[in-house]
Amino acid sequence: MKILSYDDVEKIIRALSKGNYYQNLYNCAKELNFKIFKNDTDLTSLQVIFLGYLTFYNNLFTDIFLDEVSDIVLKDEIYEDSYTYYKKKVKPIDDSTLLKDKRTENIPKTDTWVFNRNRRK
Repeated sequence: MKILSYDDVEKIIRALSKGNYYQNLYNCAKELNFKIFKNDTDLTSLQVIFLGYLTFYNNLFTDIFLDEVSDIVLKDEIYEDSYTYYKKKVKPIDDSTLLKDKRTENIPKTDTWVFNRNRRK
């Protein structure tokens, strides 16, 4: 029995997360809100890495589908990583928009609708 190095394990996780089966499972889990893992909390580091790569490849496949990049980036991990790095540098994320939730902009303050109710006794 061969003991795998961390790099070998990461390559296996990356290859699995790039595959159609796990990409479909990931997309269904997002849309149908079901669990990929039995444990909901306290994920292992391997589970976190796997979820990270699932998200990474989901974003990459979405960009390929939207013709933002050619599928030639899938030929090598260096191309994949380079494109993602380039994309982050070209389109910086505006932190102020991340904090705004459009669904909650018109909701009154919590002290007026939660705590000032007529209570039943």
